Amino acid sequence: MRDEHIEDGDLVLLNQRTTAEDGETVVALIDDGLATLKRLYRIPEGLRLQPANPDYAPLHRPHGAVEVIGVVVAVMREVEAP
Repeated sequence: MRDEHIEDGDLVLLNQRTTAEDGETVVALIDDGLATLKRLYRIPEGLRLQPANPDYAPLHRPHGAVEVIGVVVAVMREVEAP
């Protein structure tokens, strides 16, 4: 989620819920329980999970193939002492 300024090692706080509005960043389960962090958009064929890194392609899944776990409400990063 590079363009969202979410980096490896960051803590992501979620509002635990099973639905999300278009454009919200979610943690979702796909493909036999694989978790992913992406922006969610509804499309006629189902859902598009959009990464915030242009190096990765969006994921397209049919209706019912994505389980939203929660919506991101905050990101925390540990800051190293000087």
